[in-house]
Amino acid sequence: MINDETKKLASFFKQQQLPLKGKKLLVAASGGPDSMALLDLLTELAKTEGCTICAAHLDHQLRADSFQESQVLQEYCQQKAISLFETKWPKDQQPENGKGIEAAARNWRYAFLEKTAREIGADYLLTAHHGDDLIENILIKFLRSGIPQEMNSLQAVSERGGIKLLRPLLNFEKAELLAYVQERQIPYVLDQTNLADETLRNRLRHHVLPLLKQENPKLVENANRFRQGMKQLTVSAQAGLPEPELVPGLGWRLADGLPPELLGLHLSNFIAKKYHKRVQLDVQLLKQGKTQEKGGLTVQCYQKRWWLYPSRRPKPQPLRQLALNQPFAFQDRTYLLTDEPAGQLDQEQWTLTASFYLAPGQIRYGSLPAGQKLLLASGHHAKSKKEFAASGIPLALRGSCLSIFAGDEPAYVEYAYQKRPRSSQDRRVCLYLRKIAPRREK
Repeated sequence: MINDETKKLASFFKQQQLPLKGKKLLVAASGGPDSMALLDLLTELAKTEGCTICAAHLDHQLRADSFQESQVLQEYCQQKAISLFETKWPKDQQPENGKGIEAAARNWRYAFLEKTAREIGADYLLTAHHGDDLIENILIKFLRSGIPQEMNSLQAVSERGGIKLLRPLLNFEKAELLAYVQERQIPYVLDQTNLADETLRNRLRHHVLPLLKQENPKLVENANRFRQGMKQLTVSAQAGLPEPELVPGLGWRLADGLPPELLGLHLSNFIAKKYHKRVQLDVQLLKQGKTQEKGGLTVQCYQKRWWLYPSRRPKPQPLRQLALNQPFAFQDRTYLLTDEPAGQLDQEQWTLTASFYLAPGQIRYGSLPAGQKLLLASGHHAKSKKEFAASGIPLALRGSCLSIFAGDEPAYVEYAYQKRPRSSQDRRVCLYLRKIAPRREK
């Protein structure tokens, strides 16, 4: 007979229209009471829904007794015939002096979970965040920044690394989950560091949350109502807004024209979706069209377009020899320059990016050297910076644009210039870019 907690969990999947039959679910398991409750509830649900449950555990090695978590999970998973995937966070890769260790641990954990999910072909990745976590998160973000997007960062259904990320316990209270594992004598490990008041989250958990629940026992319901309402408001505000356009090798660009407040919301949500980072853009800087850097990303307005790109740029690549009809690498992309018919290429792997003419001479490729001039159809030369500016390419991104030389003359500069035929000896070539395989979506 299905218990009430399992029914409550099953309703989550029905409400979110997430099918379970034949699906593989990967649970982020820590060995604590919350994740052990989720693991057990899903195991019970799998008996009637026909899904496969797996578990993944990262030993952070931050406590001397962390090995106990692995022992508990191994015993439980062996008993329930659940596949368990484990790894450790190497101590030599942890931040020195503990600085920024929480963020580093979170990044390591999610990288491991995403990698494991892809390797085993998981349809869903699940974490055991519950309603109390949701309230704490809202309070912490309210105290630290008051940024609405950050206060609403714990979503029941989202996506990470091309995999659906589910938090099915947001409607559960911590006390419910603890009672569940205790009544069923499910083993778990308590993290003793959670008992101290050293962190803001722990202080809120021990002293503030109990008082709030005394005022309103249905606080978790209200927190979920807030979460859902904020999501609806965000979707409504962004309805019909253009998505930033991907410019391969450079970043994303978006035409100017949105009000600064809406632009800030739009770009912040886009960054959260694409880079899994929560940032608050300075609206005053957006109004002034000034560049700003947030979370390792640069937002820049240039030639009436907004650009978004990683702040750390690869170094300009010196010119090197290029062989026709052979793939070559530039920055983080792979190209092919060919004078052969297009029908010989696999169109599923390659996309045509340009067609231009090469004069006789050695073919080279790389970043365009500083101060290089470009030959115009009139026979005159133009400064490359003028061509880049006319094409709307910011200075910081120009070193990431591929250039191809025939002899000493540039024949092609990505996004900015391509040579026209000037003599019968010029030959037409085509440049192809290897398509990036899309991340698996479910």
